[in-house]
Amino acid sequence: MFYDINTIQLLIHSNPPMDEFTKCLLDAQHVFVNLSLPWFLAFGTALMYYRSNNFTSDDIDIGIFIDDFEKRNITHAKFISTVGRYDFKLLFVYGNMTHGQGWTLECPRSKLHFGIFVFYHGDPVNNETFAWWTASYNGLCDKKRYHKCRWSFPEFKLDTFEMYGQQFQVAPKQFLTVQYGTNWTIPQKYGYFESLEFLTNLIDE
Repeated sequence: MFYDINTIQLLIHSNPPMDEFTKCLLDAQHVFVNLSLPWFLAFGTALMYYRSNNFTSDDIDIGIFIDDFEKRNITHAKFISTVGRYDFKLLFVYGNMTHGQGWTLECPRSKLHFGIFVFYHGDPVNNETFAWWTASYNGLCDKKRYHKCRWSFPEFKLDTFEMYGQQFQVAPKQFLTVQYGTNWTIPQKYGYFESLEFLTNLIDE
């Protein structure tokens, strides 16, 4: 479903939330405010935001910088304990906090899947010239050096938008160009495992 601008404004300013996606975002905001942990919409969710302002989806992708976990001394155990108190259900755990951490949760009210990607600094000691990387798993990723796929990104500055009187952050258009190419505004049909074969920011290792 694609919304015209008047409907989008109604969704953003109405109360209570009118769609399952927005319910999950607002539930997640309660968790992250409790942890004082910044986060941002990423990947397919950011793609939807810029392409159509369509906040209807079967899942949500977000990113969190490792620096923000470390500054607040938030461990895997503390994070999972906190999201559990807000009735998010833990479905999958990937990697670990030192290298390639990720989680898939289930939203408490809407039951959407909520994917969390931790972003790490590139390592100049290992000749990594990119600013950030994050990981994904399964498929051909299992055969990679670290048994995960690592995706590289240059430095990027987050954009913000307001919904229900709260500020949210989203990865910029530059991020989407790096991930999906210059034609990211044009919808294309391919799945995650297909994308592993041709997206250019997948680190070859």
